[in-house]
Amino acid sequence: MFIVLEGIDGCGKSTQSRRLAEWLAGIPDAGEVILTCEPGGWAGGDEVRKLVARGDFSNSWSEFFLFMMDRCEHVSRVINPAIEGGKFILCDRYMPSTLAYQILSSTIITESVTEKIIGLPEIIGLPEPDCVFLLDVGVDVAKFRMASRAKSDYFDERGEDFFERVRAGYDRLMRSDNVSKWIKVDASADEESVFMELKGHIERIMVSERTERANK
Repeated sequence: MFIVLEGIDGCGKSTQSRRLAEWLAGIPDAGEVILTCEPGGWAGGDEVRKLVARGDFSNSWSEFFLFMMDRCEHVSRVINPAIEGGKFILCDRYMPSTLAYQILSSTIITESVTEKIIGLPEIIGLPEPDCVFLLDVGVDVAKFRMASRAKSDYFDERGEDFFERVRAGYDRLMRSDNVSKWIKVDASADEESVFMELKGHIERIMVSERTERANK
């Protein structure tokens, strides 16, 4: 099973990803659990994370192609082998992040270009997740949480308008994609409540998958 957690910075997805991985590791039915992330979730990806954190690009498309390069390597080296091995994959960010942050938040990219890029994952053969959890939180709450971080990157320092556009981008992706595989979770609740909701959704997905296998 391939599950992705998405949302704007400060939504709590990294914390929830770790908690879910710890919980799943104790469930025999889940099998081996792979917790990974983007950017940089592959051997050598640390350098990509450093470049992304600095954000000192002279061309507006450089950031997009850097994320895509990272994703292609991540899929090839980590995600595809895990899928082929029947492992349970939890990924902190995936293609929806790049679309929401680098494309749909842009005020200069045209709609015709946007539509072409949204179709890019299928063109280059990126695997589709079985489920995408969208941890939705208001920008004011997200900014408050980001302010308490020990470290920040240049994404954290972007204005509220930017994050509102990213949030709207996620909503657009959820509506235009296979809606049944997207699950929107109110991430403004406390950490434990969000975890219990995510856990409940995953339990139901696992039961459904077992039932489907048994009926084949």
